[in-house]
Amino acid sequence: MKLIGLPLALALGGCVLAYTMVNGQSFDAAVATGGTPSDPAVQIVAQAPAPAAPTTTTTTANTTKVDETALRYFARLGDTQRVDAEMARLRALYPDWVPPTNLLSDDYVPDAAVEHIWDLYNQGDFAGARAAIAEKQKADSAFVPSPDLLHSLDLGEASARLRNASDAGQYQTVITIAANAPELLTCANVDAMWRLAEAFIKTDAKQRGLDAYTYILTSCTDPAERLATLQKAMVLVDRADIEPLLALEKPGPDGVGEFTAIRLDLARNAVAAVLSGKMPMAAAADVTLLQTSAKQTKVADDLRLLGWYALNQKKPSEGHDWFEMAMTADPSMLSAHGMGVALLDLKRPADAEAVLADYRDESEALTTLYLTAAASLLAVQPAVDLTPDVLSRIVEETMSARSAATAQELGWYAYGFGQPQTAIAWFKLATTWDPTSEPSAYGLLVASDSIKDTATVAAIKQAWGARSARIADFGKATSTRSQVTPTPQPRASPDVPVVQQIATEAPARRATGGGGGNNGGGASCSRFVPPESLSPAQALTRAWCLMDLARPTDAAANFARALQSGTEAVRSDAAYGQSLAYVRLGLAKEAAVAASSAPQSDARVIELQVDINTQTALQSYQIGDYRAALVALDERARYAPEQNDLLTLRAWSYFHIKRYKESEQIFGAVAATGYAPAVEGLNTVRAVRAAQPR
Repeated sequence: MKLIGLPLALALGGCVLAYTMVNGQSFDAAVATGGTPSDPAVQIVAQAPAPAAPTTTTTTANTTKVDETALRYFARLGDTQRVDAEMARLRALYPDWVPPTNLLSDDYVPDAAVEHIWDLYNQGDFAGARAAIAEKQKADSAFVPSPDLLHSLDLGEASARLRNASDAGQYQTVITIAANAPELLTCANVDAMWRLAEAFIKTDAKQRGLDAYTYILTSCTDPAERLATLQKAMVLVDRADIEPLLALEKPGPDGVGEFTAIRLDLARNAVAAVLSGKMPMAAAADVTLLQTSAKQTKVADDLRLLGWYALNQKKPSEGHDWFEMAMTADPSMLSAHGMGVALLDLKRPADAEAVLADYRDESEALTTLYLTAAASLLAVQPAVDLTPDVLSRIVEETMSARSAATAQELGWYAYGFGQPQTAIAWFKLATTWDPTSEPSAYGLLVASDSIKDTATVAAIKQAWGARSARIADFGKATSTRSQVTPTPQPRASPDVPVVQQIATEAPARRATGGGGGNNGGGASCSRFVPPESLSPAQALTRAWCLMDLARPTDAAANFARALQSGTEAVRSDAAYGQSLAYVRLGLAKEAAVAASSAPQSDARVIELQVDINTQTALQSYQIGDYRAALVALDERARYAPEQNDLLTLRAWSYFHIKRYKESEQIFGAVAATGYAPAVEGLNTVRAVRAAQPR
């Protein structure tokens, strides 16, 4: 028989087998030294150890005595898996042996001391078992431990060394141990073969690792272990290497292939890889498989994943259909987000605004997307006569978010309906929120000119003339909004789902009121001024200026000075600002203390709680206090929903405290959106769960 496969001893059909070279060289020795056979032809030779003379309970046809102590011990424990493994081992060693018909028969009286030795062995305390053997020999000079017992201890110790070496990443040691203890590599100990396969792959012997996986799938029958074999291979090798393993699939009792779930996972991974930018397009077979499954199961995560994929492939109508099904299956913020982007891609801003309206305050991303839809709706030409309730919620959200882009569109919307004063108010707000916005300045110029406000027109031209040709040339010809190319309408990209990095810095906020002067706000805060030399009001204004310059340490000192004010409003703003400064510095505890140093509005309390608990979760995770990280995330969740980044952090925290089920559930939900770190986490936790003893 000619094999080019796993180059170590394996158990097949109840016999312990070892590879040897045609020329007689030991294949095991070649593997242990990192060598390879000179001839690919390999003979499989049954290596049955020479029967010893153990303490026995059964006699074979050849009068060889077989030690059934372990077999009966495991039977009394009710450990059927270990009974089967021991039965197979004894049959391999003693082909003529006939197992007892009743392993629990009353005529068998166990030796309590030997039972204790097997207890220690079963607990993995091999050193304790050897010590107990020595104690037994000391008490009974006639006692001789059976070769089977000693051999079992040798194998147990080898198995423990192999696991430890694998866990420590000492892969060459794993290979050496396996070569010297070939009896470990049996279907009764699939974990050892998994670890050996990983060791081969990690030492650049990928084909040998694949041979190990192939051996398991062609020789072992446990469905869970076969499935786990594929899952482990998925983590370590490329998709192309997985395909031959998938070909070894067997039909399940229901006729469905045993690796159907794996094929779906691979399809999900392929689609997610496109969304994360790793590849331009998924294989048609993967997309079709996932589509067929999603239509049948109506799993919202899969429906959304397909929706994002369709948008990525510039198929907005198809994406809309998938998100519509997702909204039916799970009318959540995740489904609404995708639906909103699809509708914007289809140039249907009114429908996008309507869909997103109920979800606009559930996350920062949805607020931004809602304002994008609102701005696009306001910019439609000819202008749409919006109902009061629609216009009211757009105005409310624009004011709440201080959105310069949407304020600018509200200005043009009012201007188009002959309301120049209202337009001017919106353009002024837009330029206040974003002083660098040329389109907002241009809108204010046009609206002011329409009411003959020459002073404002002159001021804008003077301020912007050197930076904007259309503002500089305004008045030389009839100027309207359409005279120049309008600023492109903001929109969220459909190519990337909701993917946000964990915010380590809160956005800069400006306190209302407060003086500036030479010591306060404006560009003058770039030079150092001792906070003690300022009044509390001046220090407050300067602190916000320093926050804008990304100097939170200096800002915190100025906020501290502002806290000495006798005015409650100033103290409240100072406490709020100092807390934000500490959040930027990653000082969650200090931020919490600062937040409590003066009364805050409910909105600010919520905002600070979100920021502080985010920092607490990050810091706890970084120092390995995963339970504290989860507590902080739970506290944060009382005030704001978690995005993909924090959901992934939560999943890893569960993973590290060995709550693998919760970890896998969260990773799965986030991975379905295409978030690459979650896809990697999902593969990791599935591999760990698959390796757990059952």
